[in-house]
Amino acid sequence: MSGPRDAHAAFERLVRWTITDELPAAAGFLPPEECREFTAYYRDLPAPGDHARIARYLRGTWRAEAGWTARWLAAFAARAGRAPRVLDAGSGFGTYAMMFAAAGAAVTGVDLRPDRLDVAERRRAHCLESAGWDLEARYVRADLTGDWGADYDLVWVYNALSHIDPLEGFLAAVRRHLTPGGVLVVGDINGAHPAHLRRLARVRSEVHQQYVAPDGQRHHYAVERTFSPRELRREMEQNGLRVVRHELYWGGLGALPGPAYAALMVPLQRQWWLGARVARRQLMVTAPGRGRDGGG
Repeated sequence: MSGPRDAHAAFERLVRWTITDELPAAAGFLPPEECREFTAYYRDLPAPGDHARIARYLRGTWRAEAGWTARWLAAFAARAGRAPRVLDAGSGFGTYAMMFAAAGAAVTGVDLRPDRLDVAERRRAHCLESAGWDLEARYVRADLTGDWGADYDLVWVYNALSHIDPLEGFLAAVRRHLTPGGVLVVGDINGAHPAHLRRLARVRSEVHQQYVAPDGQRHHYAVERTFSPRELRREMEQNGLRVVRHELYWGGLGALPGPAYAALMVPLQRQWWLGARVARRQLMVTAPGRGRDGGG
């Protein structure tokens, strides 16, 4: 990774390849049930031939949580002179592990579900075979509330914080295993949004449950334990993590041209206390230590 511009190009190349090449070929390298779940999960991605929508999707992805993280990783690599070490916590199908590895990071994806990890590993192998990209991503089945056995420069948790239980154990591991200057990056829904609350009321009745793996191992598992912006800040601060960045996203990130987006949306996104009931998603970046970010 030689700089943000190179990271951006690699990041977009991987995302575009996923849309135009990987998804249409999934039946050729994934078992049938895994293929059904994988393609269903990504059914809302742009169609391979819809170039205008793909362009908007790429802009929006780069402007949101994953793009912010790729830029942080590029800056870290420039400072440190080495590839940043990333933990993708709750890595699922491995999409973000692949994105960050394409941008130059060394990524470890961790998940409880062996079927998700199998898809992720098959995707990595297919990427090497079909595109020639030997991504530095490996996948491990483990409980994130225990000890990790390694230290990381960045911990990424996307749409997974709501499943980790007990959350306090995970955040304690974050504090123990972040390198000096390292950060935890959370991308998640805004738990105060009325549409999210209505949907969750329909799909689950109890938050704290158990996941039973195919080998019979039981793990504590939360079902959509959501956080409003204020609740997420409070959770982090009570567990010894200092908020260094907090943004809200309203959607449509890829629609505005660059100057309008920079002038209008970027300042608004940083006002996390505004629009808590209308923003759909949130980005939070924390680091070990006490204190507040002053509202930014």
